[in-house]
Amino acid sequence: MQAAFAEFAASTAQLATQDEDLRRSVELLRQDLAQTHTRLHDEMRRRVRSEAQLGSMFASAPFGLVSIEAGRISAFNPAAARLLPGLTEGSVWSLPAQWIRRGAGNEFATDRGHDASVVALSVLTQSDSGTQLLRIEDITEPLRDRERAERQERLAAMGRMTAELAHQLRTPLCTATLYASQLAEPDLDEPDRQQMASRLGAQLSQLDALITRMLGFVKTNARERELSAIEPLVRSQIEVVAPLFAKRSIELALQWQATDCEIAVDRLQIGSAVLALLENALQHAPAGSRVSVACISQGHRVAISVSDEGPGIEPEMAARLFEPFATGRPTGTGLGLAIARAAAQAHRGELSFTPCQPSGVCFTLALPALPQV
Repeated sequence: MQAAFAEFAASTAQLATQDEDLRRSVELLRQDLAQTHTRLHDEMRRRVRSEAQLGSMFASAPFGLVSIEAGRISAFNPAAARLLPGLTEGSVWSLPAQWIRRGAGNEFATDRGHDASVVALSVLTQSDSGTQLLRIEDITEPLRDRERAERQERLAAMGRMTAELAHQLRTPLCTATLYASQLAEPDLDEPDRQQMASRLGAQLSQLDALITRMLGFVKTNARERELSAIEPLVRSQIEVVAPLFAKRSIELALQWQATDCEIAVDRLQIGSAVLALLENALQHAPAGSRVSVACISQGHRVAISVSDEGPGIEPEMAARLFEPFATGRPTGTGLGLAIARAAAQAHRGELSFTPCQPSGVCFTLALPALPQV
């Protein structure tokens, strides 16, 4: 009996200890639950505040925002409604039929005609849910401001080169006037008259070429642009000068790595730029040398390069190489490279040059392009 009582007492003490441990565990669990509840409550309040802030930003954004889930419009802000009056929640999203893509990027004209607005469209996709957020921004005024600035820059360039142009025109004009006065001599025999007439024609042709080059430099980019494969455009300009290269035994090495690219361009303007680079190489390449022409795709850009094996560019000419009338040749007009750079800038591209080894120079015309997929 005494042993049983002792065993009962020990069991009771053990149960008491276990009960105390259980009580402490319950208390710790209660504290953890309270802390977790507090954290969740705080997180929920922060999330509500964040959603409210995001909602306010979404509604007040100066550009259009359209949320798309499973191909249907789930939400849009007032700016989007102003840009796209027909938006309705739940409808299937598609680009408006009247929007016309401008060039190779994400810009669209909202209609045809000179007064159409231009919008930029960008898409953000959430990887976890697949929800898309479209940003639609009216960039008409910034584009017009830039065009006005470019026009002012061209007018300023016109003013700077007026004196140089007068100097360029004076000599052939005086010579042409002299030949014309000699043609009026009554005692001039027929062979001399024909010779004077031929010389007069040559001087007038030189004047016409100079004025044509000048007009090509100051011409604005107001014409319609069109999608064009890069290779045929460059090949068409090579065909123009190929006989001149052959006449001087200059080899044309062609490299095509952009046959899958299209560019949105004024074909005449970019064609003139490519032709100017080819003519520049022809003027500086020694007879019997090689001129390399390459078209290389670089993602959303395409590079058209023309390399020669000529003497290269003198350091004093490098800083003003693209200025109108800057030339190192006595018979040069200095307008070809200026025309090429103006065309590049009008198409949001650039024209650059690098020395070649052991001699020569490489000009690269880089333009925005749209790879075909």
